[in-house]
Amino acid sequence: MSDFSIDYILNRAGERYIGTNASICIADRIKLEQQHRYQQEAFNNYNSVAAMEMASIAAAGVQIPMFDWLHYTRYHPPRLPRNLRQPPVKRTPGRLPRIPFTPTQLEALENTYRTSNYLSAEEANQLAESLELTNTRVKIWFQNRRARQRREKREREESYDSTISSNASSPEPNMDELVLQRGVGCLK
Repeated sequence: MSDFSIDYILNRAGERYIGTNASICIADRIKLEQQHRYQQEAFNNYNSVAAMEMASIAAAGVQIPMFDWLHYTRYHPPRLPRNLRQPPVKRTPGRLPRIPFTPTQLEALENTYRTSNYLSAEEANQLAESLELTNTRVKIWFQNRRARQRREKREREESYDSTISSNASSPEPNMDELVLQRGVGCLK
């Protein structure tokens, strides 16, 4: 009969473990309680002796080293300086790290972009193969390049508009004042 059979668990499990499920008689239980009291008294005596020794050591002025690592737990880890901490993970797990384009790849992409802002699927595959890139990277580069061109165009127009509006809002300078500001010319 194994230790995990139902019969063993229901009938014989308490025989091996004295003190469980009322498997011991009252006399044995009293003996166990006396042993427990004796052990408790011994423990208390030890604690009081240890406490007296600690007090006498403290009175003598001896420093007992207190190690910080004794206080650290899983939920109370040590505070480390910033430079020793792990840097935060900037990318999501499972993604590959960013691999920048080489200067020759960028030059070829820019030259192709000057020819045409849009590529056919065949052109994208050929360019990707010649540059040893995936066609997805080539397509995304073209999308980003078109977006950059639109953004730069919008910024140029905004700066041009703001220049015109600032010139329109300022009063026309007087010619005499302009000459005096520049420090050239002579007054009659």
